[in-house]
Amino acid sequence: MEFLIYGWILAPLDKGLSQLVESGVTKLIVHDPKITSTKDKFLAFLESAVRDAPEVFYVFYIEPKIIDKEVCFSLSKLYCSLQISMDNFVDKKMLTKKVDLLNRNGLVFGFDLEIVGQKNDTVKIFRDRLDFALSTYPNHIDFSQLGLSSLPSATASFSAKDIKFAFDCAFACSVFYSAGRAVPWFLSLLKPLRIPPSRFFADFSEWLRCNNYSENKGFDPFAVKHTDIEKMQLLFLQMKYEEKNVSHVFPVAKEIIRLNGAFSRLAGEGEESELELDYNPDDLFSPYSQDVAAFSENVYMEHCLVRVFTAVDEYGQEFPDYKILR
Repeated sequence: MEFLIYGWILAPLDKGLSQLVESGVTKLIVHDPKITSTKDKFLAFLESAVRDAPEVFYVFYIEPKIIDKEVCFSLSKLYCSLQISMDNFVDKKMLTKKVDLLNRNGLVFGFDLEIVGQKNDTVKIFRDRLDFALSTYPNHIDFSQLGLSSLPSATASFSAKDIKFAFDCAFACSVFYSAGRAVPWFLSLLKPLRIPPSRFFADFSEWLRCNNYSENKGFDPFAVKHTDIEKMQLLFLQMKYEEKNVSHVFPVAKEIIRLNGAFSRLAGEGEESELELDYNPDDLFSPYSQDVAAFSENVYMEHCLVRVFTAVDEYGQEFPDYKILR
């Protein structure tokens, strides 16, 4: 059961957390500035959550200003994800420091990003905002304006054509990156193409349109199997690698995507699997795979059958693991 707190608080909420659990709530979305606007209030809530409902999955909508080491330490005690608004945000240096803290502490976060925000927005501002957001390794990017019945009106700085282009890029990002669970590998596999993410998604939006997967065709990337999105990722990346004359790197990229995809489905759907790989998973998960061009030149192929499964440690705790079967 999912429960949303938006603009109001149970009276008082921290004393009602255990009651929510007793009512069967397994996911709690906290979208209330009364809880998240200041560090002290947020820490007090986190303390109550750890004490009274640690088994619940929390989604916190927060402002980046309250993120620090103490907040990260408290968040690390919970199963949670953070939603950070990028609307009207201009202090990239500060935001970079904040998300670096989140990444160093292994915390999951995503961005809420408007496609058309301020009246002086331009398509370049949107593309810069998208490129910057992706450079920080968010788990996902949500575009609340996707799904509007009609596009926003054109402005003096943002033409109707550019607005349509930006919406198409946002949808392409939602498909490939967010629904495609691409955060572990996206930036490293983009490097051989030598193009920014926004250009990549502009090209992918054309591919989606040509293959009848555009939003106006009713395609919902979050309503299909992840394996279907993975097939799109592989087809499009193979085409782009060939276009940029780096097709010799694609076999490495393919195995990185397939192995990470298997682990994402294990985590998301509890789906165990067996994969035929052309590289040892130890190598694919190593730091060397961050440079796929060098990897393809220096790492030997090693065909193997790999099982991806949920293991249990001596204390009964489950964790994702893999085993080379042959």
